[in-house]
Amino acid sequence: MRRPPRDRFIGPVTPDETLRLASAILPVHFPGQGTEFISAAFHEVQRAFAGTYPGYQRCDTAFHDLAHTCQATAATVRIFDGHLKSGRPPTLAPRDFELAVAGILLHDIGFLKEVGDDSGTGAKYTAVHVGRGARFAEKFLPRLEVAPDEVRVVRSAIHCTATNEDRDETAFRDDRERFIGCALGTGDILGTMAAPDYPERLPALYEEFVEAASSPRFRGEEVGHYANVEDLLRKTRGFYEKYVRRMLDQKWGKVYRVLEYHFADGTNHYLQAIEANLDRIDRILNAAPRKRW
Repeated sequence: MRRPPRDRFIGPVTPDETLRLASAILPVHFPGQGTEFISAAFHEVQRAFAGTYPGYQRCDTAFHDLAHTCQATAATVRIFDGHLKSGRPPTLAPRDFELAVAGILLHDIGFLKEVGDDSGTGAKYTAVHVGRGARFAEKFLPRLEVAPDEVRVVRSAIHCTATNEDRDETAFRDDRERFIGCALGTGDILGTMAAPDYPERLPALYEEFVEAASSPRFRGEEVGHYANVEDLLRKTRGFYEKYVRRMLDQKWGKVYRVLEYHFADGTNHYLQAIEANLDRIDRILNAAPRKRW
């Protein structure tokens, strides 16, 4: 398979690149602010995905892996950068940035299996992974000296990444908390669909859906119904145009618009990259008779 083109605006994908991005953005807006918390959160999350965090096995899901988490994290910190550059309300503090980074790093940690869970892969938790991730955060964050009320904020933000449920308006106590949640939800979906290798990774997503559908935890409306990989690819454009765009505007409050302030040329390169990926999926489908799924 030909290597997908790397978008020079949308990278990075490695943990080190992502950490450097987050660590560079924070002091730009908050001079003198240290990055120790962000570094510690990255280190501990990497341990969890690698299987060296107490009580958990290494990540064994092919789509929702550490690379995906880094893509979502990069998009989220860029949203924060754009918002802070825009001067729009709400006013954010350094701790808001730190909690958002912690939340997006943990948003898919619910796919990890605990030690002793030897059946299948973490994909079986697709329908419940958001709640599992929020519960993991309750154990994870206090070890990084995160206060109980801050844990609540992160939990609410993680729940905001769920694409199958409406945001609970009562979960956020003010516009600042709501922005954090909306930034995480937006960063997750934009980081996913704009990734340079998104079309090539969709077969792995389909396999996760297949396993999830066979799990007792499965709830059909949460996992989706696809006959095969080609069916998933054919429905991806409709998923974006009819569902994701509505989520971006209504559930997540159009925070994606501040990305125009992040990029120096005033262009939202995430939306452009998604359109390019959808076009590439169309080309893949046109070549489908010559391809085995």
